[in-house]
Amino acid sequence: MAEVKARPISSFPVALDLPKVRSGKVPELPILEKRNWLIHLHYIHKDYDACKIAIKEQLQESHGMCEYAIYVQALIFRLEGKIQESLELFQTCAILSPQSADNLKQVARTLFLLGKHKAAIELYTDAARLNKKDWEIFHNLGICYMYLKHFNKAKDQLNTALELNRHDLTYVMLGKIHLMEGNTEKAIEVYKKAVEFSPENTDLLTTLGLLYLQ
Repeated sequence: MAEVKARPISSFPVALDLPKVRSGKVPELPILEKRNWLIHLHYIHKDYDACKIAIKEQLQESHGMCEYAIYVQALIFRLEGKIQESLELFQTCAILSPQSADNLKQVARTLFLLGKHKAAIELYTDAARLNKKDWEIFHNLGICYMYLKHFNKAKDQLNTALELNRHDLTYVMLGKIHLMEGNTEKAIEVYKKAVEFSPENTDLLTTLGLLYLQ
């Protein structure tokens, strides 16, 4: 696995300027997980300020060792465009739980957003070893290879993703690669399969129609 480096957890800027709040009676859970339910609730309702407060309190009480709080803080940082900060937190999650394919996926995704496609491939490959049935891993591997112009590898990964689970986006990316290679006939074959799978997708229908016109 690619080496991941992270600062000490205690040094992460986890909403330190936010005031404390108390939200109801907290269930009796282990200290590391005490506020996980509240963090999750605020996050799914997109109340990110309240979520940061709960995360800060959870990390203070757990001495920075609550993986879920770190994970959600990393998600929020990424939504806010703080990609490097997000990467450091996801790397910390990967260190805390090195056998978690999801943690490796998130590190890889963040590396991808930073334009580090080769490093992202290494992490996605490690994640694939831990979970061989996750279509998203293979889909994203295909995208990384596409950006590096390794088109054969990209197609192999995207086809593996489709074997695991058919998704419109994977068909679209596979067709796009065939077009980048100048193979319109192959692209038409892919888009025909995509339309058969998702006949209500107007974008796929439009793209297929334009290809036939060519």
